[in-house]
Amino acid sequence: MRTTYFLLFCMFFGVQKSNAQFVCGANEKLQQLYQNDPLLMKDHEQLLKSNYRLELKNDDTLVIFTIPIVFHIIHYNGSENITDEQVYDQVAILNQDFRLLNSDTTLVIDEFKSLYADVGIEFKLAKLDPFGNCTNGIEHIYSHETFQGDDYSKLNQWYRSNYLNVWVVDEMENGVAGYAYYPTSVDGTNFWRDGIIIRHNYIGSIGTSNPNNSRALTHEIGHYLGLAHPWGSTNEPGVSCGDDGIPDTPVTRGSNLNCNLELSQCSVGVIENVQNYMDYSYCSVMFTKDQATAMRNILQGISGNRNQLINDTTALVTGINMDDLPECIPIPYAYPSRTIVCPGESITFYDRSYNGSTTIREWSFFDGQATSTTAANPSVSYSTPGYKSVILRVGNGQGMDSIVLSNVVYVAPEWPDFVGPTVIDFETPTPFVIENPENNWAKFEVLSGVGYNQSKALKLANYFNTAGTTPFSPSSFYLNRLGGSQDAFITPSFDLITTSSIQITFDYAYATNAENEADITESLQVLSSRNCGLTWTPRLTITGAELLTAGNFGYNAFTPTTQVVWKSASFNYTPNGQDTDTRFKFLFTASDFSNNFYIDNIRINGILQLTTQDLNQMQVYPNPLDFKVGQMITIETAAHIEKIDFYDQLGKVISIPQISQEGGSYQIQLPIELAPGIYYLKVSSPNGPIATPIVIQN
Repeated sequence: MRTTYFLLFCMFFGVQKSNAQFVCGANEKLQQLYQNDPLLMKDHEQLLKSNYRLELKNDDTLVIFTIPIVFHIIHYNGSENITDEQVYDQVAILNQDFRLLNSDTTLVIDEFKSLYADVGIEFKLAKLDPFGNCTNGIEHIYSHETFQGDDYSKLNQWYRSNYLNVWVVDEMENGVAGYAYYPTSVDGTNFWRDGIIIRHNYIGSIGTSNPNNSRALTHEIGHYLGLAHPWGSTNEPGVSCGDDGIPDTPVTRGSNLNCNLELSQCSVGVIENVQNYMDYSYCSVMFTKDQATAMRNILQGISGNRNQLINDTTALVTGINMDDLPECIPIPYAYPSRTIVCPGESITFYDRSYNGSTTIREWSFFDGQATSTTAANPSVSYSTPGYKSVILRVGNGQGMDSIVLSNVVYVAPEWPDFVGPTVIDFETPTPFVIENPENNWAKFEVLSGVGYNQSKALKLANYFNTAGTTPFSPSSFYLNRLGGSQDAFITPSFDLITTSSIQITFDYAYATNAENEADITESLQVLSSRNCGLTWTPRLTITGAELLTAGNFGYNAFTPTTQVVWKSASFNYTPNGQDTDTRFKFLFTASDFSNNFYIDNIRINGILQLTTQDLNQMQVYPNPLDFKVGQMITIETAAHIEKIDFYDQLGKVISIPQISQEGGSYQIQLPIELAPGIYYLKVSSPNGPIATPIVIQN
């Protein structure tokens, strides 16, 4: 069997009839294909001659062919994660269109009323997956591939000989709405490209889509079953007259958002079929009889294993011939609205379980106070700091299943981790929050020997060893396909309200596998938050070639071994009265050519402007003091003390002591042993922060 590549037909619909313009990548792809292998064009031409023209017939008794169909919803927890109801609506539309049950056939003009056809093909959502498990024919996959929308986004393909696979995504390359391959192009080693990929707002007529877009999948299944656009395979709509090889579809230039029902631009006196599903007119309502016969012939032929879709064995293994299968147990899936919160602040958890209805739901929020433990989207707050885990159990009359979300939320302490100017060099444990939403190998972690001074640093392990695979082969791409994925780390918190002239600087090192500058699309963005990650403000963005410090690394793992391959970046920061608990997020967006990324020496530079009070206004004693466990310090002041921080000369908060008060006298107890040196006691009152040095001696 011959290996074939990229015989692609796509369909792009504009958002609205009035202002959109069709753009289709089919012609460019086809020309590239034919230049590389002219025999591929002849493959389809031969299929046209053998299956379309020599065997065209209309069945007196129409045998109904039923195709098992599965929808893979590729999503990033956004609107592209469409509901099952939207998919059900789409399947109903397909069955109306392919069985001539759509009510808008009344709009077909007189010239084609004798030609519109019941194709005799129906679609049923699979009831059993490839492993024999219960399914509703819709699976939801969390992946950045939803933003790529190409062949490598076709995750978890079910056996194409048993299922018509449809992948639903958020975006697609070149802005197209969807595409499918001719059956001749997916024989042999190209089987993994088979199926249809389409944007979520072209699925069905409800939810994120609309009736205007609801025939997109009908069009793509036409390609999947061998139909061309009415103007042919090597033409743009509206450019020149062409033919699709189907006898009863007139030669046409095609329409592009132009529903001119009297269109006659190629043959004198011949009205063209702008209402055909394979046109771009946006008033498509029909297939012709010869198109129907052509698709039925393809479905009974060996090309693309299409004939295996409709046999009795396939109906059995996919479950579509069984009406008495019980409802499936739902597959649990949940996520929080945020990964970091302040103590006492509410966040929302979302239950997006799928595959079966959820009639039983039980949340377990350890150390959390929830508005409900059975609601689909409960609000939860935590009073104590640290990482929190959550368990969700869902089920129905058929059974239960559960998911554990380990350390899914970080609750910040009530005090800042650092005060004023600080250097974070990763040499000592630091409370970072790591965000690796896809739970893959590409995540930030602190490693030794990779820093600016060959010390510790943060590494984002984008490189994946694909030894034994050919670069850009399917296996290589599936393993190291990171384009559009995002990983981040969030710094500890900083109290910056008493620091001026702030400049944030950091060192970074990065190499790429890209050979062309246009392929260097990755970026690093630094953002800040004053409210425990509720909102983030962009502060610095480094993109493309600007991010490189070590050039191309030729598909080898990049590790910085000299300071020459490091760069520094910086930005100014102006604090205000809300900067008592400020954090910075470093967000890396990868490309398919990303290599390892490193960051070190995050420096909060500035001038600390704490006021050392006259001891007549605030007296602190004993000072100096000989530290011992349980040592008491007394503070006498007329001001009302709201909070006390104890921190070292680098600005790192040592502790937040408990306060006891008698009149104007406050006492605190230091709970930990401290080395000799100078420390600072910062007192927060309604009049602002004040501080005094504390000397601990041997």
